Amino acid sequence: MKFPIVCLLTFASLLPAAAWPQSDSEPLPLYDVEVVIFKNIKVPQSREFALPVALPGHGDKYVDLSSASSVEAAKELGFEILPADQLRLMDVVARLVESSRYELLMHVAWRQPGLDRDKAIPVWLKGGRIYGNEYTSIDDQMELMDSIPYVADPNEETTFKFDAQTPEALQQQLQQQRSAMDHQGLYELEGKITVALSRYLHVYTDLVLRRPRLVVDEAETNAASAEYLASRAADTRILNNHQLKEHRRMRSKTLHYLDNPQFAMLILITPYEAPAADASNSG
Repeated sequence: MKFPIVCLLTFASLLPAAAWPQSDSEPLPLYDVEVVIFKNIKVPQSREFALPVALPGHGDKYVDLSSASSVEAAKELGFEILPADQLRLMDVVARLVESSRYELLMHVAWRQPGLDRDKAIPVWLKGGRIYGNEYTSIDDQMELMDSIPYVADPNEETTFKFDAQTPEALQQQLQQQRSAMDHQGLYELEGKITVALSRYLHVYTDLVLRRPRLVVDEAETNAASAEYLASRAADTRILNNHQLKEHRRMRSKTLHYLDNPQFAMLILITPYEAPAADASNSG
């Protein structure tokens, strides 16, 4: 039996209360959002080249429950994490945990107000295993390549090349940058989910699953593949991002499924109504 790895849901940089629309006659509707994310561990491994995909940016305003002050601010604005006894998808999660085909990355639920797309605040997620400092993200390499100056080739105006750089020099610079980093671990799953309300509920996902560019299966290693792996040893420590970026119109109280070949997400959005007893006590 597999047990899910403890996941972290982060919420940060909250808007001040004054920035939220207020109306005494029409209070903002509240929704319970429950998310289950899991990966497919039976995906065939391939040696095909994958185009680099960057980790999404979270912007200046996103919600973060990693600090006590943010938790309190989030509650004042209508955001809160739901306790385990309010989760509706425990049976689904139990089947995933028991399955040999899937591995649970995270299961979390929160309550939030329904806001227009231009006012909605993304929820930033981190989950799954935490890779150690011996790994580096493809994001680091992309940032490094972007930072290297380049000049136009005088012989061909449309051709560009790196200025005085060799593969050895690039690798050395990358190693120096990697050594200087203090990323405190790279999460296997990271990204954001934004729930917005217009005429219908809309969910915007921008998540990445980090997996080594090259995965070694020692049980299937033979002489030919061992030689190949030796030449690509560095690729076993580079984490590629597999992206799940999608916009989906949602029906409340209905379980929705989003996926790519590497991982998938179940999401259930339920309108929340405060118990009558709470409403009477609040007066």
